[in-house]
Amino acid sequence: MARKPSLPYPRSFHALLLAAFALVMLPLVLGLLYTAYAQQRLAQQTRQAIATTVDVTRATRQLAEDLSTLQRAAGQYYVLQDPQLRVGMRDAHQAVRAALRALRAMPFDADQRARLAQIDRQESALFDELRAGGPADLPRFDSFAPRFDALGRSSEALIAGGNALVDQQVRVLSRRSRNLRAVLFAQAAVALLLSLLIAALLSWLLTRPVRRIEQAIRLLGAGDLQPQPALRGPSDLVQLGEQLDWLRRRLRETDEQKQRFLRHVSHELKTPLASLREGVELLLDGVAGPLGGQQREIGMIMRGNARDLQQRIENLIDYSRAQRRLDPLVSAGVDVAELLQSLVRRNELGLRAKHLVVDIDGCAAALQADRGKLDTLFENLLINAMRFSPVAGRIRIALLDEPQALTVRMVDDGPGVAEQDREHLFEPFFQGMRQPAAAAPGNGLGLAIAQEYAMLHGGRIALCANSDGAGACFSVRLPRLHGAALDPAS
Repeated sequence: MARKPSLPYPRSFHALLLAAFALVMLPLVLGLLYTAYAQQRLAQQTRQAIATTVDVTRATRQLAEDLSTLQRAAGQYYVLQDPQLRVGMRDAHQAVRAALRALRAMPFDADQRARLAQIDRQESALFDELRAGGPADLPRFDSFAPRFDALGRSSEALIAGGNALVDQQVRVLSRRSRNLRAVLFAQAAVALLLSLLIAALLSWLLTRPVRRIEQAIRLLGAGDLQPQPALRGPSDLVQLGEQLDWLRRRLRETDEQKQRFLRHVSHELKTPLASLREGVELLLDGVAGPLGGQQREIGMIMRGNARDLQQRIENLIDYSRAQRRLDPLVSAGVDVAELLQSLVRRNELGLRAKHLVVDIDGCAAALQADRGKLDTLFENLLINAMRFSPVAGRIRIALLDEPQALTVRMVDDGPGVAEQDREHLFEPFFQGMRQPAAAAPGNGLGLAIAQEYAMLHGGRIALCANSDGAGACFSVRLPRLHGAALDPAS
């Protein structure tokens, strides 16, 4: 099967962080560059508009002043009839021509350009007539007044057109400023959204190998030593994943060696222990002759110690098998209340020895479960309660039947569990601080085996608060696969 292509990772996690930071900043940097470019362009357009406004205003006013100067110079020439005054009239005409040339370069509309052409024709014709006559045959200057008035009105209309052009430039600049503001807001929103999307994507890429490593560490901590998929990511994280896989293999080898050791030791001990128990039973049965009172008492002690040693060996074997899931669940309808009653009857001698009373309260519908494993689970809890209960104490067992689960609470009158022991209570071989002085030391496997069997059924055992006193309270919650009433005939 072809391997699915994937994006290449940088060589180190530090390089990946730098690349992620650069990619997240890229939309923001591009947005800032575009903002600077747009503002520079708007500033340039503003300068051009201001320059155009100043030039139009200056040129239109200069045209009006030059036309007024031409009228004064012509009046002086016609009144005084001095040939030297024709020079002033000619200079005024040249100034008007220069003003008109400057105005033709302005961005006027068609009407204003037509008005410029009209002023040009009127002024040229008027100047030609003004300079045509000699000093002897000059007409009256008043005859030119209507034509000068027409030029003045055209000049005022041109000034008004220049003001309209200035207003138009202001409106254009305002519209461009609003458009630029809207574009910048949209660009900022898009850049921010892109940065967030890129940050989310890169966060996933950054944390994916870290999550894989975290998951691998969590599985190792939970005792799951199965092989994990190869880690992909920066080379330093890949190396860390390889180190974790090496650690997993070493832990698996160590666990297998431990399991083999437990199996070998357990089986090696069971054979001489069986012979020892058989010999003790023969002695107690009087096969080798009658025993005296003290001899029988010693034999009973040996029998109890041999039984206790056998129970510990069986606990080792059971815990080893439970951890490795060697015994599959054999599901059947189990009456948990009847199971608890049978456990009490089976341990009656131990209960009578300490004058303990067991109260079982409640009933429940049949639970689909493995009867043998539930038997071991609750017997370990009962033995634990018996071990820590004081003489003449009471053990209370309550059944709470729910549609989805069955909960069994077991409470004793013992010293309870120390606060610092609570998180380690179900670890194998753990011995709590508050051990009974008169009882033989346990091996710390009873609660661990009970927890393993509860987890095999999808349930769990928890240490709960005891509302009746200072004793320990254990709650066993077992999910109900499907409820069914126990057949009385079964």
